Amino acid sequence: MDPKTLQTWLPLVVIAVVFAFRFRNLSKPKPFQPGQLWIAPVLLFAVFVLLVISLPPSAMGWLVIAVGVAIGAAIGWKRGHLMHLERDPHSGAVMIRQSPAALLLVLGIILARRGVSAGLGVTPGADAAGHMSNAAMLLTDGLLGFALGMVIAMRFTLWQRAKALPAHQPEGI
Repeated sequence: MDPKTLQTWLPLVVIAVVFAFRFRNLSKPKPFQPGQLWIAPVLLFAVFVLLVISLPPSAMGWLVIAVGVAIGAAIGWKRGHLMHLERDPHSGAVMIRQSPAALLLVLGIILARRGVSAGLGVTPGADAAGHMSNAAMLLTDGLLGFALGMVIAMRFTLWQRAKALPAHQPEGI
């Protein structure tokens, strides 16, 4: 098998396997700690700052980042509303179940990203001189902004929803 074919199909196979495992566990609620929702946004923001410092975006790059953040925030808000939050009737703990629609939304984003990359002719890696193309840099900037906006909005939405859940009433009262 040639490397280009492997480069195309291997990520798709890995994504299919991961999503098969995720779909299998959709019906099981998992414990949810709203107090830990800040961790992923802070880590992602730190990565964002490091990337911006190490490779500053152009003016167009900043615009693409802003658009990516806005689109990501809208999708993150929607994804946060698609997840099921509930209280365990026995312990009162907040539980979360991923909805199939939220998982399909993520799958659609991944497929759209691959389609946009292919449409722009962006391939992983650099040119012969070791520089990334302008289209690749703009795509990277946009996806970085998208990820940042989506994670922050989704986590904030989940935190608001968990905070709004009715308090636990012990049985027998």
